[in-house]
Amino acid sequence: MSQELRKVSAEDFTKLTTERLPHQDIENALIAMGGGGVKGMDFKNNALKKAGWKGDRLTSFAKKPEDAAKAFNTVRKALKETDDKDGLIAALGK
Repeated sequence: MSQELRKVSAEDFTKLTTERLPHQDIENALIAMGGGGVKGMDFKNNALKKAGWKGDRLTSFAKKPEDAAKAFNTVRKALKETDDKDGLIAALGK
């Protein structure tokens, strides 16, 4: 992946800020990789589940910030290895 993605911390999900947070960049990358729109959102949700996120699509990341940070950082690591959506899902399934 050409964009450098920053590491996600649990605090990112519970702080108020006007600056862009690392997980937002990862979410955008996943949505774009999945084709945008509803297909992109479905792909993002699937990738996060493969990365260990146990919540459903309506569960706030702030409810389980440690779990969310771990899942996002797993995706972040996999995105460094591939920019192919099938390759990403395969890397997350390891």
